[in-house]
Amino acid sequence: MPSRCPFSASTSRSRSGNRPRSRSPALGKGVRADAWDRARRGVDKCWAANALRDARSRRTRAASARLTRCSARAGGGDTRPARLRLTSVPVLPHLPAVRCAARSSRRVLLIAAGLGILVAASARAAELDWRRLGDETAELLADVLRIDTTNPPGSETAAANAFARKLVAEGLRVEVIESSPGRGSLYARLPGRGAGRPVILLSHLDVVPADSRTWRVPPFAGTREGGFVYGRGALDCKGIATVELMAMIALKRSGEPLDRDLILLATADEETGGKAGAGWLVHHRPDVVGNAEYCINEGDHIHLLAGGRRIVHVAVGEKTPFWVKLVAHGEAGHGSTPPSETAVTRLIRALNKIRRYRTPIRVVRPVEAYFAALAPLEKEPLRTKLAHLAASLDDPIFLAEFARNPRQNALVRNTITPTVLEGSPKTNVIPSEASAHLDCRLLPGEKPSEFLDQLRDVIGDDSISIETLLSFPASSSDPDSGLIAAVRHMAAQELGGAPVVPSVTPGFTDSHYLREHGVASYGFVPFVLSEDEERTVHGTNERVSVENLRGGVRRLVDVLRALPSEAPR
Repeated sequence: MPSRCPFSASTSRSRSGNRPRSRSPALGKGVRADAWDRARRGVDKCWAANALRDARSRRTRAASARLTRCSARAGGGDTRPARLRLTSVPVLPHLPAVRCAARSSRRVLLIAAGLGILVAASARAAELDWRRLGDETAELLADVLRIDTTNPPGSETAAANAFARKLVAEGLRVEVIESSPGRGSLYARLPGRGAGRPVILLSHLDVVPADSRTWRVPPFAGTREGGFVYGRGALDCKGIATVELMAMIALKRSGEPLDRDLILLATADEETGGKAGAGWLVHHRPDVVGNAEYCINEGDHIHLLAGGRRIVHVAVGEKTPFWVKLVAHGEAGHGSTPPSETAVTRLIRALNKIRRYRTPIRVVRPVEAYFAALAPLEKEPLRTKLAHLAASLDDPIFLAEFARNPRQNALVRNTITPTVLEGSPKTNVIPSEASAHLDCRLLPGEKPSEFLDQLRDVIGDDSISIETLLSFPASSSDPDSGLIAAVRHMAAQELGGAPVVPSVTPGFTDSHYLREHGVASYGFVPFVLSEDEERTVHGTNERVSVENLRGGVRRLVDVLRALPSEAPR
């Protein structure tokens, strides 16, 4: 049997020791040693390159990955859940795992190392095939959309493994890390060539439920139709995860590493708070975050306005999620003989008071700056009103017009939205309890405890208890950072100089976990979306265009390449 000869010149070392990051390829059976002699002497170099490509087609599947489940150690105090680790063999970009005869190993080693240099130089000089990358992105997304990761229960490991196989086939080292069985998050790293602190591409693999009865196509079929890919998660957030993954692959293929490491995290559990995903990783596997400087996550995108205008929004902050549960109590009984007051009627009365309540208007500084940045894009008198938003909202006529837009309204006040309602499991049974979940979103600076007191005053019924389900503080990042500058550079190159506006999002994401870890985190999805497309998020017929997938990969790569170098911390 031919021996395996590692390409030591191509093997990189891990940060923690002298262990190689991965094994290297060797020549396959189908590559004749005499042909490599000719290549070494400068004869028939094209044939040698073709031989490598042929060998790759035969060997890629066999050498793509080894998936091993690593159980948590018994004893020794290591109680971490099991994780799945995928390791890759190929090192040279676009080259196969190949083999050579033992007697030719040294000669082939030198030749292959030289070919690796030539290939890398050629890759750097060549432009990436963006159309092909876009098609690959759409195909991969359709495959992952067919994996149902509705949360609960999530079951994200299957989707993480699908992404992992793609990365391993490109020669990247990957881990699928489970916080509990089935709750897998994907971690991959592309080493850089400089001393800059890493940048993280963050997304999530879980999705919200989808009612197939209201969809024109099955929500978990990954349907491609009319230039779009349909499916629950196409925008939130598997489409974003796929684009981030393909951006990493594009940089790997280009042969031009960044000045910093690039980290990919596609996590579990974001839709229910992230405690089993990004939150778990930050607290139990802080090594995957390390000393990263920036994080790019979901949160905002490129807005397509009337007349074809485009505005690039980058979320630098988020409102505070404050989820509570109201529980009304009363006497149980038979529906045919109702008492004057029941748990259900008490709950209805409380919800009606909340519906009529208007939370106070408050313009926080990041929101004021956001609308001031938008003002020059508008005509008078709206331009002046947006430039001085706090004063303008004192006018009840302007306030009514401004608040008609749900997103704008959510940026200047706390919001309260009843969502889940629970009562009797049977029509003719009066329950002793009835409950409602409220999705409250608080402006930066609001204290949940004070808001809870306001809510109790509005309800005015001591028999109704209020339980906190989810709460964490609002978070924000520097609106004048190097990452914002990189987005502006991309917008100038790719979007005709479209304005870049730091924004505050009324929703929340996993970015707060990274900010709490010291990573400046930004919500930037490189998709150009109309209002109609935006409305499909968490709605029916969620979809993303193939053009957005193609353009999204390119825009994200441009942003990453434009990031300024920073000294390590």
